[in-house]
Amino acid sequence: MVHAIGDWPQKLAWPRDRDRPICIVAEKDLTLEDLLRHIETRHRPGFREFIATRAGQLRLGHPTMATWVRQFADITCLELEAKSRGIDMKQAAAILADELKHGFEGWLQGYVKERERSGHPIELTQNRIDALLSDFQNRAGMRTELDGWLNTLVPPIGIENEKMLLDFYATYATVFGGRVTISHILIQHRDPRTLELLTGEARQDALEKLASVRARLEPDGSNFEEVATLMSEDRRTAHNGGVLKAIKRFDPRLPAAICRAAWNLVDGKFTGPVETPYGLEFIKRLYLKHDYYVVNPNAEFKTTIAATKRRLEQENLVFQLRKKYGVRLLY
Repeated sequence: MVHAIGDWPQKLAWPRDRDRPICIVAEKDLTLEDLLRHIETRHRPGFREFIATRAGQLRLGHPTMATWVRQFADITCLELEAKSRGIDMKQAAAILADELKHGFEGWLQGYVKERERSGHPIELTQNRIDALLSDFQNRAGMRTELDGWLNTLVPPIGIENEKMLLDFYATYATVFGGRVTISHILIQHRDPRTLELLTGEARQDALEKLASVRARLEPDGSNFEEVATLMSEDRRTAHNGGVLKAIKRFDPRLPAAICRAAWNLVDGKFTGPVETPYGLEFIKRLYLKHDYYVVNPNAEFKTTIAATKRRLEQENLVFQLRKKYGVRLLY
């Protein structure tokens, strides 16, 4: 079914919007019911009952909801791809469980250290560990499930094949020692508080702003920073021409879509609009600063090369599958 923007009210409510489509994957509508059932089955028993409470209704209006929709769409794509490749689902389930285990162990270690640093050490009884695990699954379950599927489809890369690793490093050396500085223009097609897609007049206003940016930008990008100052809705950077400095290839501060676009450009060129979790963005790469090269990688650095190669392949897979399975977010 094709849905026009504006078909649905912006604010979600449960169970009123049980059948509301929140995304489309492989030409199939996935509803709010599908998402909540997924979370309840795999991460938080009784979740739909919780969502019906006042506290649960507030959760539906939190930015986490938009993140869950995006993750749910990606997880669905990865499951479809795993099945199409004939991957053993029992083996995949074991990897997903292992990902959750390692994710929780890492988080728990940091939590205990933070409590000790603050002067409030915690006794890890089994009941306390169970409660913390439940909380971790509630907050990070979808993220760890997504990571588990990526680790299933893109397994670890060993360091035995030295030529492959050195060839990869030669091709992508700037990924390791480089930082790019960009200018960007953000047009918000999502609510800045809830991150849900705008609808109706608000959506139309965003599209008109987008068209205006396109019309104002010179083909060579020579006035990009000027347009950013005038029109970007990222008020933290607009006054400075939309400049974001020293972006790493896998920068935790920014969505992957921005990092990918920035690193795929050459200095002085721009692209857009690129869809991100915050809005539609035009991105211009200003310059690359390369801090170091490694002439003779040792075993430790070869491990870093292998991990980076795997991470790049996993990121590429996510973006390829979004295209392959026709992902469209409706929330």
